[in-house]
Amino acid sequence: MPDELFGHDSGAVAEDKMKGTPKANGEESGNAVTRIIDIPTSKSDFVGVYLLKSKTPSETKAGAPYLRLRLSDRTGEIDAFVWENAGSTEFAVRRGQVIKLKGRLNIFQQRPNIKVLNIRLASEDEYDVSAIVDGPKACLADLFIVVTESIQKVTDPDYRALLEEVFSDEKFVSRFKIAPGAKAIHHAYPGGLLEHTVSLLRLASSIIEIYGDLDADLLITTCILHDIGKMEEYNSDLAVERTTEGRLLGHIVLGLLKLQRCVEKLDSFPAEKWRKLLHALISHHGSLEWGSPQVPMTLEAIALHYIDNLDAKLGQFRAVSEKHKDPNFEGFTTYDKFLERYVYFGDRFSRTEDEQQ
Repeated sequence: MPDELFGHDSGAVAEDKMKGTPKANGEESGNAVTRIIDIPTSKSDFVGVYLLKSKTPSETKAGAPYLRLRLSDRTGEIDAFVWENAGSTEFAVRRGQVIKLKGRLNIFQQRPNIKVLNIRLASEDEYDVSAIVDGPKACLADLFIVVTESIQKVTDPDYRALLEEVFSDEKFVSRFKIAPGAKAIHHAYPGGLLEHTVSLLRLASSIIEIYGDLDADLLITTCILHDIGKMEEYNSDLAVERTTEGRLLGHIVLGLLKLQRCVEKLDSFPAEKWRKLLHALISHHGSLEWGSPQVPMTLEAIALHYIDNLDAKLGQFRAVSEKHKDPNFEGFTTYDKFLERYVYFGDRFSRTEDEQQ
């Protein structure tokens, strides 16, 4: 191959810089740069640029060290193994970095994985972030307009004052726009929190029209605020991970601490409204086993829980369908342990975007 890195012996970790900018299905110095979904099933070598989501050192039964990697791009995820020079590779790359490798596909227990032949960090001019990680389908500016317009529609002076206080912090707003909605499962990408919030607001507007006895201002307020603790629960890396605060406290507590600080800046906030708001926020997971300290006990709380769960589940089904197709059973995904099922997507991805809308 023209690229000097990939002319080295198996297992070498190179510091050489490779020229060109690979694209999802483009060419680099005459070499195809392969997306995960396009990795050849034949045992031919390929070159790819992927996000390193995890790195686990281990040993074979004979005591030889090896490295297990979890790689992803926008089209899928796959395990990869470094069998030679595992020690040097472990220190050359770390979780959350974008790497470039030469590899070969293996199949073990009917599941594909990559045998890594060469690996190194990818330079910034060798990849487009949008090809590596998912993102919202709409632009962030348009999504945030939905949030600001929703705040303006809140007529209750206390809920409105709280929302305006929260969003008066420019650093908060900047982070809110790009924060992930989760570490995995659904909306687990930059801008995922904002996208998820907007989906809830749109669902809530329909619910409010159907059920006229709901407190519309309370439901809108909780939709906007229910996950703001995730801005502190997760980091801002491409490979999303929990922060120390996120592991110790979780986003429900972190969100409430933020709101408590904001309420203290207001002249007053009625106790009954504060109770209803707090209850909806702490119970939005729906049950104790799902992480809520209380189950929903009000109309607005149960409405918030179900629209939150609906958007999360649909996001989860989409993500699994797009990234975990079963190579041995057309139209189905591999078994998903979180959903506890296979997902059938049929011909969804063979249709045009217009047909799917």
